Amino acid sequence: MILYELGMKRGSMKKNTLIILLIFLGIATGMVLFIKLKTIHKAKRSVGIHIFSKIPYGKISQIEIKDHNNSVSLIKEGGVWRVKEYYNYLADFSQISDLIEKLRNVSTGNEFKADRSTLKRLMLIDPDDPNAKDGEKGKAIIFKNSSGRLIKKIIFGKAMTKKGGFPIGQYVRFGEDNTVYLINEYLTSLTKGPKEWIRLQIVNIRPLDIKKITGFKDGKVEYILERKKEGERFQVKKGEEKIKDKISKIKDGLNYLTIEGVVDPRKAKDPSLFGISDSSYVQYELFDGMIYRIYPSSFCKKEKCYIKVSVSYKGKKKELLEKANKQNRLLSSWIFEVSKWRHGLFFLP
Repeated sequence: MILYELGMKRGSMKKNTLIILLIFLGIATGMVLFIKLKTIHKAKRSVGIHIFSKIPYGKISQIEIKDHNNSVSLIKEGGVWRVKEYYNYLADFSQISDLIEKLRNVSTGNEFKADRSTLKRLMLIDPDDPNAKDGEKGKAIIFKNSSGRLIKKIIFGKAMTKKGGFPIGQYVRFGEDNTVYLINEYLTSLTKGPKEWIRLQIVNIRPLDIKKITGFKDGKVEYILERKKEGERFQVKKGEEKIKDKISKIKDGLNYLTIEGVVDPRKAKDPSLFGISDSSYVQYELFDGMIYRIYPSSFCKKEKCYIKVSVSYKGKKKELLEKANKQNRLLSSWIFEVSKWRHGLFFLP
């Protein structure tokens, strides 16, 4: 009888233990499911959010783009963007606006909190961090206002790739925040050096808009090409007969006039060192009164040729005078590097 009662007690204890274990298992399972559902809910909430849309882009006057090796500083002065590391030369505003537009439209695919080891693995450590290896650091975009005050710092890390290695997204985070976002864009502009941010097209004049072209060499008129109306062919008013064979090239000289680079202003103080003379130039007069002068170099160094540009206006329209003065201020102080092909369009016998 005693043995029977002991057996019953032991069975009851086993049953109670089993019930307790089942209760604990149920609670643990519930907690795991709750955490998973919360994570999924959070991930769903972050999907499609434009995380850069609230940045006050209109207040940005300085943009720094840097990694562990290089940096580019784009600075807005007097309404004009310049590249600080490239002699403070004019920046390509279309590239800047394209960068801003991409950031505005970027949306997230997911977000999560990350510890330092994860940030290292995703290459999201600040490029200025002295305690991280180069392979752990990301690329940073730093927006500042005109006073140099920080607006926003974004660190871009490792790319999310699909089969074949093609990037389809990128991991990013804000400043010191350890929240990581996966965005649906991979910004290739973050790999560009200072020279790749400069404005390459400096003038763009259609041949149809040109009324008269005059070639000056050592102060003397070498040739004159002229027409009375738009659409007519240029006539040789002065110059040798062979100038007719050059008309098609000369008239295209200002059409999408692009450069290869600029000369260091410290070396460009004496244009004669680059074969440029103030008395030898090709002058383009437009039907609207705008006048462009191109001063081509008399020689090229290796594969580089050189030109200078000036702009003026002959007429009564105030807006065109202001346009000419503005262009002249931006362009006339520089010596530009151009290709041999481009240099050859500004023909001087």
